[in-house]
Amino acid sequence: MIELEIWADSFHEGEWCCNQLGTIVCQNGGTHQVVYKNGFIPVHTIQTPDFNLVLTVYGSYKSWSPIPKEISALLSWGKPDFIAYDAKAKKILFAVEETAAVPTGNQALQRCERIFGSARKKIPFWYLLSEFGQHKDGGIRRDSIWPTIMALKLTYVNKTPCVVLHYSDSENPENYTAGNGLKSLFTSLFKIISNYVTGKSILHDMSSSLKDQYQSMLEFVHSQWQEIIDFLPGEENLLSDSSKIAQLYADAAEGKPTVLPENFLVWPKVIELPEQVAEKLKEKELIKDDILCRLLERDVGQGKGYCLSDNAGSKPQTKASIISWVKEQKELFYAAPALTPPAKFDIDISDFPVTKNGNYHVTTSKNIVYLYDRWHDLRQTIEEAYPRLHGKLPSTRDEDSVLMYISNSITPGRIFGDPYTGQLSAFATIFGKLDHPPRMVVAYFPHQSHTQALPGKRKNKGLTLMSELTDLLIFTGGVAISLQTGEVY
Repeated sequence: MIELEIWADSFHEGEWCCNQLGTIVCQNGGTHQVVYKNGFIPVHTIQTPDFNLVLTVYGSYKSWSPIPKEISALLSWGKPDFIAYDAKAKKILFAVEETAAVPTGNQALQRCERIFGSARKKIPFWYLLSEFGQHKDGGIRRDSIWPTIMALKLTYVNKTPCVVLHYSDSENPENYTAGNGLKSLFTSLFKIISNYVTGKSILHDMSSSLKDQYQSMLEFVHSQWQEIIDFLPGEENLLSDSSKIAQLYADAAEGKPTVLPENFLVWPKVIELPEQVAEKLKEKELIKDDILCRLLERDVGQGKGYCLSDNAGSKPQTKASIISWVKEQKELFYAAPALTPPAKFDIDISDFPVTKNGNYHVTTSKNIVYLYDRWHDLRQTIEEAYPRLHGKLPSTRDEDSVLMYISNSITPGRIFGDPYTGQLSAFATIFGKLDHPPRMVVAYFPHQSHTQALPGKRKNKGLTLMSELTDLLIFTGGVAISLQTGEVY
């Protein structure tokens, strides 16, 4: 009898995993039973012609002590819904995230740090989500392309399966039984377990199924990207060579050396943009004024960088909330020793435009991603916006391309949690942090105090990810911090 453990964010998710695996076993002539150790710990017994397996569920990660260090290390990057673990070998077999949330807006990206954490540790990862969801306005929305593109990039870089699978369809939104995603997921998971417990390599005989999964990912991106962005590098390959590219990703997932078509999913410099895209690069108005965001838009108009869309939404907040958050941010700002040159906190309730119903806009630019050709140009723009940084920012990578990510959150601490850690993980991965050569990544928080990220602060999921993925953080008042070096500018 072979024993494995299923660690999960809740007992419900762990049991769901085991029951789905049990369904596959029973459909193939095996048996599946469950008993409850100590009255509450699910212990699932699976019998097949080839092996007998016991799966013990440990639900709610925080309820157990000690947590195996391998599990704990993965959780520091975000909590997958469930993880398969061999306690004797101290080995994680796979991690899975699944969600029934409407896959639109921020929700589409809020779990992406879990994708990054697993891929970084070369743990096979599957993300199951609904392709179609019913919005609160009654309309049907379709999933974002970003988690799928992120998974493709991570597969290629880390040579480990990183897969996004969809369920539901336009007629049956958020319905697990519609589409092939659910079946495809648990067929793959059971195959990994079968390979592992019978002594085979963990991905033995999975090339065909992996290719099918990557093919569906590529087809999804091809069908949806124009609804999200103005330009997708390598788009022509998605239609003409999708089967070949899917096999390349399957090969990469199995650790084989692969070479994708040139510049496939690699965002170019401004001069390399298609003419019809370059013609649209114009300075756009802000929703809420901000000195640096205004200059970023100016730079786009001057051809120093570009955006992929301008559809960032605004979620106005109440006056009482704004007043409370500004007060807290100001207290945080002045809780640390003064800087040289001095930095000033100058956020005021009057800065926030008022909506018709009396709430306040906190969104600055309609774009939250800017792609610059050269750090030199962005560095000079930052120094123009915040003169206290003049001559202080590092210039050794002046000729490198750079991603500028903006988070408009004003709630203290919020930038270190969902959905912002997911956004940053996704965009940094998608837009070039892991490319060769890599893009620099700069994150701007116009409403947040720098003291929340000062060296020596207690680590959390957000700081862990930012330390890995960003080169520079910029906060209100023009304070910049490098989490990699610990320098405060």
